[in-house]
Amino acid sequence: MIKEKIEYLSHFIGNTPLLKISIKYAGVLKDIYVKCEWYNFSGSIKDRASLGMLKNYPQIESCKEICEVTSGNMGISLSVLGAYLGLKVTIFMPKGMSEERKKLISLYGATLILCDDFADCFEKAEKYASEHDAFYCRQFENENNSLAQKALGYEILKDCSAKCFVSGVGTSGTLSGAGSILKENGYKIVAIDPAASSLLTLGYSNGQHKIQGLSDGIIPKLYDRNLVDQIIPITDEDAIAMAQKLNALGIPCGISGGANFLGAVLCDEKTIATVFPDDNKKYLSTDLSKKSSTNLVDQIEILI
Repeated sequence: MIKEKIEYLSHFIGNTPLLKISIKYAGVLKDIYVKCEWYNFSGSIKDRASLGMLKNYPQIESCKEICEVTSGNMGISLSVLGAYLGLKVTIFMPKGMSEERKKLISLYGATLILCDDFADCFEKAEKYASEHDAFYCRQFENENNSLAQKALGYEILKDCSAKCFVSGVGTSGTLSGAGSILKENGYKIVAIDPAASSLLTLGYSNGQHKIQGLSDGIIPKLYDRNLVDQIIPITDEDAIAMAQKLNALGIPCGISGGANFLGAVLCDEKTIATVFPDDNKKYLSTDLSKKSSTNLVDQIEILI
């Protein structure tokens, strides 16, 4: 029964629209192709991964409970899918994440356990899973995460002819999954690194940042450094200002989407593919709602 429901859900996940946005920066014209991942079932790119992890869990038919560590979108996705499949869901999330994330997880009937930080989350989730015989999804190392995101790579190949793929790194499912397919087809692969933490650049976190969903304090096991041609650091302020500029034009992206888009602007190629992992609705209580601008973003002309 659960497998049948999962198969039905697959009709509502993936094959998201591709939006072409032309820009001019430093005298150079670029076409940026963006997959609008808020069209997925729960409203984010994480539906692809959560469906893949549940679908390929060998004991899914006898499973009663799932648990996971998340910065938000995966927790929301698993809460939605778990509710539909009739599974109990327990989510461990750092308490500093947006209020919208917390309320949505609870609204879908999941148990939300707020923790001091990601290290605290991982420790408590490990203990909880062993004591409750729950399926601990382990999105940061579960190969079915990146395998599920390969479909995104094939969709991009089908829908546009870019030369470069830009992606932030949270679990690295998107970059490693979609990126591996695109790399095989001649794409340059660019990873976004929140400048305030510089996790990918330094190999360790240098501090906190405001680009929720990226750089969650560890370099995930799914991250393949050999796949990446370039790492572009993006500041919190620039990511927020970029997202605000896009929203003001009727394009409802979140802060991580702003970071991805800015990375596409700054990379060397003129035709680039990237993703908006979600829309703006889970950021209303964050600095996305506080009007700001930066010199860098002010120089970008969006030609739509």
